[in-house]
Amino acid sequence: MLFSSRMPACGHSGLLPRHRLVRTIAAYTAFLLCITPASAGPWADRVVFGLLDGAPVYEPGVGQPLTFGPFSNDPLWNDPQAAIGKPNTLDYDDLDGWGTVPGGFAGGPMRRINLVWSAWQYGSNNPDDLGQRPGWLDGRRKNGLGLGPGAQIVLEFDEPIEDNPDDAGAYHWGVDFIVHGNAAFTADRIIAADTSMDAALLTGGLIAEPIEVSVAQNITGPWYTFVRTADDLFPTQPWAWDAGNWTGEEQDWLKPVDPSLDMADFAAITAADAIDLYAGSAGGTPFDLADLEDAPNLGWVRYVRLRDPLGTQGEICGVVDVPPGPPVGCNPADIADPRGVLDLADIAAFLAAFTAGDPAADLADPVGVLDLADIAAFLAAFDGGCP
Repeated sequence: MLFSSRMPACGHSGLLPRHRLVRTIAAYTAFLLCITPASAGPWADRVVFGLLDGAPVYEPGVGQPLTFGPFSNDPLWNDPQAAIGKPNTLDYDDLDGWGTVPGGFAGGPMRRINLVWSAWQYGSNNPDDLGQRPGWLDGRRKNGLGLGPGAQIVLEFDEPIEDNPDDAGAYHWGVDFIVHGNAAFTADRIIAADTSMDAALLTGGLIAEPIEVSVAQNITGPWYTFVRTADDLFPTQPWAWDAGNWTGEEQDWLKPVDPSLDMADFAAITAADAIDLYAGSAGGTPFDLADLEDAPNLGWVRYVRLRDPLGTQGEICGVVDVPPGPPVGCNPADIADPRGVLDLADIAAFLAAFTAGDPAADLADPVGVLDLADIAAFLAAFDGGCP
């Protein structure tokens, strides 16, 4: 069907230039983002320190708040709040030199994080930053939290993490949540921003520092601990690789890697083959509540506690709740990942669809025509927010 941007104006039909429509959408949705409270979506909503709902909470037998150091000595990895929200997809390329930019000092250009070159420098979630040198200390996000010996962090979810059925097939294999750390597969060469994933051969090793993962329904416990550790299999892989190139598409953050895979499956294969084994997942260590040996029938949890039992400074970059099936939008404006949260990704997707004449932007009558009614429908849905 042919789509157009025809609209009624002053009692007659005429063409409204698309650039004016785009500016209208962008300006108003930017305003909505300013006045709409931020939501973490499927990601952990907050760090629990020493207060919860105004009441003090402490680690039993320790007498200190639930989140405490020592954290990393590196200022890039010492902020517990960096574990909230989706992990970064880019960070500074520390192999590509340093220099100045107008008004300040810059690191290397922003490059893609991948399963053989994990994050370290300041990072970003904005794909437009790829290749840019925006300035090293310009407010780009830290990548996560480094735990020191004896430290721990407790994360809270507003919506409980449910125990997904184990018979749901290959979307989640019964996995209930995913923990992203800073692990990386070892390869046969130094990895740079332009390294081909088809050429890099995995050597059977993994750079990882085990993180103990426990869960609870109530902040006072009881806590139940998994045998599986985080900051381990499977390293974060934000981007899709196909036919010898990065496609520019993000992998699915809500889909776990098949938890039956182990290190043997990643021995002597290329990084591209490893990405294929992820089957569209963005990686991270998968956890299934049914695997808890001391609480096999725990139906849901709200709190996730992470500790570094070996004092090897494991890193935590994010924890995400896995939905019971493939993600769907919460309303007509929720047209881009992550589903369940309305953000700039949805705005960009709508703008792209509208300017391209894509039926995905056709949200209102008359069907087959892209006009102000579709813009109004998008804005109304966006303003309504996700439940």
